Amino acid sequence: MRNLRQQGTLLIIALLALGILTLLGIYFLTFNITESRISKSQKIAIQTYYLAEAGINEAIWKLKNDPQWSTDFTTIPACEDWEASFTRTPAMVSNGSYQVSIKNLSCGNGIIIATSTLDLPKGKAQRVVKTKVFKAESNPVSEYAIFTGGASENMYIKFTDPLDVYNGNLFSNNNINIKWSSKVNVNDDKKALANGNINISVSSELNATSSCAKNICESGCVASTECPPGQIGMPLIDFDSASSNSYLEKAKSSDCSLIRTDGKLNCVFTSQEFEKLMWDNYPQLSLPTSTVAYVTGDINIRAGQELKVSGVLVADRDINIGKDNCWNRPEPPFTRCGFCQLKVYRPGIPEDDEPAGILAKRKINGGNFLGFGTHALYAEGLIYASDEMKFSGALAPVEIHGGIAVRKLTFSSMWNNVNIYLEPDVIIDTFSESSYSPVITIDHWEEEY
Repeated sequence: MRNLRQQGTLLIIALLALGILTLLGIYFLTFNITESRISKSQKIAIQTYYLAEAGINEAIWKLKNDPQWSTDFTTIPACEDWEASFTRTPAMVSNGSYQVSIKNLSCGNGIIIATSTLDLPKGKAQRVVKTKVFKAESNPVSEYAIFTGGASENMYIKFTDPLDVYNGNLFSNNNINIKWSSKVNVNDDKKALANGNINISVSSELNATSSCAKNICESGCVASTECPPGQIGMPLIDFDSASSNSYLEKAKSSDCSLIRTDGKLNCVFTSQEFEKLMWDNYPQLSLPTSTVAYVTGDINIRAGQELKVSGVLVADRDINIGKDNCWNRPEPPFTRCGFCQLKVYRPGIPEDDEPAGILAKRKINGGNFLGFGTHALYAEGLIYASDEMKFSGALAPVEIHGGIAVRKLTFSSMWNNVNIYLEPDVIIDTFSESSYSPVITIDHWEEEY
């Protein structure tokens, strides 16, 4: 009887052990099957992701390299509602494909949607990837008659009456200060915009359709982003890179043989060479038409000199106009004195896309000995200084048909009228041959499953 009980107990224990082992076996089998499914799912997810990413990258490649896509993406008016699509099958793997569409939100600003598909033995797997892309405008200041791009620098106007601006806005990345009996008129329904404050003294006036700043938000500033407006980075001029579009390289290919007597043919000068050129062509030096004249150092225009430029005058340091009343050199007549004048003309007609203006890698300074006759400075083009532009006490009107783009601006004691007429086309042409940067920027990326 006892043996039977022991045998029964052993049988029960054996059955329990077998049941436990069976359950463990089922668990491990289920675990392995689940792991296999997870691994397969991860593999499929990776494949569909990279398929969709390949579609995004192909679209970006087409925006950069396909002439039709590149043109349609940025050319007004077609670019305003442009859209396109394409399909690639097979793609990357034999059972993979992707469909890509792009639709512009505005010119040079679009959203790309790539949908990847992976054919499986039972059904399909898909993933959607979206990204926003844009080409930054290479001339973001073309709507501003005066632009100051220093994040901590100001547009400062004092003892100036009047400063008249036509067809363009004023913009400062910091403050606009109008002080000491100054009068600024922003005509043609345009605005005064400052990322900082607009400060006007009791004796001064600012007349604009709207003033939009941290301390002033008038009725015309309807968009939340306008009051104050966002900062705009100071656009860069290619002064002296190895690119054929840099102004140094353009000057190397310009022809100044008719005015040079030193045996050189191009229009690249040292400061001493350019000063000698002005001295030998006193009182008036006219540079050849469609010229880019590049001076490797300072440019000093003074003492009765009248300089006429039909194109672009560039200094890789400072441009000083009328700072000195007299000019001394070792050649006869040894000393010259008087008031100087600078005139810049745009060659050809606007449709020729010719650049024009005066460009300084550092500063542009106008002194008390600037001006005679009808103008102190007359310019059909862009006035650009990577640092400061400072004009004080010109003895004749200043007239600019183009625009001013500098880090900091000071007009002081300008009682003979300052008139600035915005001409966006010459600004665009002088900054760059293209109104858009060649770089495609990814602004946002998201995935959908």
